[in-house]
Amino acid sequence: MALPGAKVEEQAEEILRDDLPREKFNLDQVNEGWKRFLDRLKVEHNIPSYNALMTTKLEVVEDEIIFEFSSHSSEQEFDEYRDRIRNSLRAHLKNHYFTIQIKFSEREAENHILSKKEKFEKLLEKNSILLKLKEDFGLDLFE
Repeated sequence: MALPGAKVEEQAEEILRDDLPREKFNLDQVNEGWKRFLDRLKVEHNIPSYNALMTTKLEVVEDEIIFEFSSHSSEQEFDEYRDRIRNSLRAHLKNHYFTIQIKFSEREAENHILSKKEKFEKLLEKNSILLKLKEDFGLDLFE
């Protein structure tokens, strides 16, 4: 199930009790619980954590919730809030018996830092006249 080049980690927590809630859940319910957790981070002014975690993709396979990260910062923020996330989802889903799987996909990670040449090429896509201006004025934009 893992993508080529993807790091997969499973987190299972042993629960010794069998009398805790165990309602069935689906992806929509997990997404709603996740959104509530993220909204709580915003209210607490944890904006860097919110920004890092909001791009997380979620999947549900039976009683397993899969969190897929495309950056190391997202994964680190998740680790910092892991217990809080698990407890929040337990309460929202009314289920204490799900497992959490972590996926990290480097292939989907985007490089958000652009070189001067890449910036110019992006601008050029939007406005082709920039190339003519660069040539007419003899500008060397990539030093």
